[in-house]
This record gives sequence, structure tokens and C-alpha cells, in this order.
Amino acid sequence: MSEPEAEPQPDAPVEASPTPEQYAERARRADKASRSVLAAVLGLEALVTLLIPRTIAFTTGLGPVRTGICIALAVVLVVAAGFVRRPRGIAIGSALQVLFLATGILIATMFLVAGLFIAVWLRVLMFRREVVGSPGGFRMLAG
Repeated sequence: MSEPEAEPQPDAPVEASPTPEQYAERARRADKASRSVLAAVLGLEALVTLLIPRTIAFTTGLGPVRTGICIALAVVLVVAAGFVRRPRGIAIGSALQVLFLATGILIATMFLVAGLFIAVWLRVLMFRREVVGSPGGFRMLAG
């Protein structure tokens, strides 16, 4: 009897560690993706800012001043969403989170809604810090 032929073993691939250029490319892509998510959060805030007064109008109404403030804030949020990709865009968006929370003074429901959006904003910034290596603490809010 002949011996069974041994099947050829494929060469095991040797995992090479990523080069510094590959790390830099990954960080650049992660930075771009996180800034896109932050812009989307600002866009959603603008949409919610426009929808909340409409739902309240069925109950107590807002009046022209409160409605004007909500519309102006929505416009500012949309403009800020366009600036998130610029160097100071994250700082502008972080400042607008405070302004968005302040609308709770006019419409109590906005405290809850703003709290949810601020939580999402901070989580994306923490993710960005972990992946991209951006600064932490209060400097994280400035991008």
C-alpha cells in the first residue's frame, strides 16, 4: 500500500502591523465620519426644533416671538451643520447645544429633547476621542 499523500499546507499569512501612514489614513477617515455624524445630529436638532412648535400649537400655542426664536435656532443649526467640517465647527456645534438646551426656558419639553441630543453629541465626541485621538475633557468640545 502506498502512503496517503499529505495535502500541501497553505502558507499562513503573516500579519504585519499597520504602518504609520495607514494609522494616519484610518484616523483621517474616522475624523471625517465623526464630523459627518455630528453634522447629522445638528440637522436632526433643526428638524425637531421646527416640529416641536407645531405640536405645541395644537394645545397652548407658542406665540409669534417663541415661534420666531425656534425658526431662527433651526436656521442657525442648519448653518452650523455645514460648518462642522471646518476646524472650529465642533466648537460651534457644542456651543449650540447649550443654546438648544436654553430653549427649554421657552418650551419645557425642549429640556428633555435637548438632553437626549446632548447625550448623543457627547457620545459621538467620546467615540471620536477614542478612534481619532482628539483631546479629551473640555477640549473635546472644541474639536
